[in-house]
Parts: sequence; structure tokens; C-alpha cells
Amino acid sequence: MKHRFVLIFMAAAIATVCVHRAEAEPIKIGGQSMSCGSTPVFSNSSMPMEGRFVPGKGIYINHALMQQQPATVQMFVFKHECAHKSVGGNELAADCGAAQSGAREKWLTPAGIDTVCKALAGEPAGGGYPSGVARCANIRKCYANSSAKIAYQKANIQKSAGSGRLRSGY
Repeated sequence: MKHRFVLIFMAAAIATVCVHRAEAEPIKIGGQSMSCGSTPVFSNSSMPMEGRFVPGKGIYINHALMQQQPATVQMFVFKHECAHKSVGGNELAADCGAAQSGAREKWLTPAGIDTVCKALAGEPAGGGYPSGVARCANIRKCYANSSAKIAYQKANIQKSAGSGRLRSGY
């Protein structure tokens, strides 16, 4: 009987964890509702950094440290951690993914990039992270490329919508 209770308790605990992971509801980051698809987001105030992606687990956010950053930096950190889901441990690729996401979703502007770069200023390279200067240059490049691509796509949509001619007699 005792073993049966333990098994029931463990099954209930596992079911609760699985249900929690499946929800992955949006959270407020920098005043905006954000999500990372089905990736769950957890709070962890003991981390020495604002955010971290753990493969197979989710995104961990230190809300106390995040609150010390401007809203744009908070959103960038969240999207950077989300990008790790696709790019693995490549920090520059995760930065690029966050910059592209910000351009596409229109929450990142050139002034916002300046704010992100200010937050990265002085960060030395090490521990798998490029220097803040290298990261900032990469973010600016990715944002510019993404913004140019979005502008090109928008221009082509407008051209194709207004370029058709009606033939008379039909």
C-alpha cells in the first residue's frame, strides 16, 4: 500500500511538470507580452545573469537583474535566449536571431541597438562569449540586414499590389 501511494504521488508530480511545460504562456518582458513558442520560461533569482537557455528544459530569467535593465535590453535578452533554441550555443548567432526578431516585430530600433550595445560595453571575451564590442558590431550588422530585407519585401508587396493593369474589353 505504501509503495502504491508513492507511485501515485510520483505520477501526479510528473503530470504536473508535463502540464506546466506544455503551457508555455507568454510573459511580460520590458512591458510587452513575449513568448518563445512552446518553450517554457522559468524564474531563477539565483543566476548571476539576466537569462539563460537550457536545452530540453526552457528559458530561465532572473527578474531582479532584468528589472535593472532598460526595456529594450530586457526584450533583447529574452529573444537572445529564445534564439539559442534554434542556433545552439553560438552567442553571435543568438544575438543575430534576437536582432532579426526585434526588427521583424518592430520593438527594436537603431536607438534600441545603441541601448543594447551600451549594456554590452566593456564586456570582455571569455567563457564562450565574444567581447561586447564584437557582439555589438554583429548585432548592428544583423539588424541592418534584417531591416533592409523587410524594407525590400514591403516594397515588392506594394509594387505587385499596384502594378497590375486592367485590360479593356474584359
